[in-house]
Amino acid sequence: MTINKCQPGNLSIQDVFSDIPDNLPEELFQTLINTSDVRIERIISHGHQTPPDEWYDQNEDEWVMVIQGAAELAFDDGRLPVRLREGQSIYLPAHCRHRVSWTAPGANTIWLAVFFPPDYNDLSILPE
Repeated sequence: MTINKCQPGNLSIQDVFSDIPDNLPEELFQTLINTSDVRIERIISHGHQTPPDEWYDQNEDEWVMVIQGAAELAFDDGRLPVRLREGQSIYLPAHCRHRVSWTAPGANTIWLAVFFPPDYNDLSILPE
């Protein structure tokens, strides 16, 4: 028997702009979708930044977009920081050590992050 995954009850609507706590002492990470190959997270920052001595060094590739607010990413390889505003995204290959060096103070910055296995054979997707 074939199961159609697009049946009533199998669909859900998620609003990334809702259910945001009024008080965010730390960045909020929420998994929206998690499969064996892909994880999608909503991240909410409110003036947060990664501590200066900490770096994200992930085994997965990451594509991340700022959908509300603004943020800046710093890298440990000497390249200049990247400032992202609403609607802008960046691709971060696995083990691209980075940190959030700034998010807009006094306002929520909402990120949508997609994590997936690295594809070392497709070098065309790597940043210059």
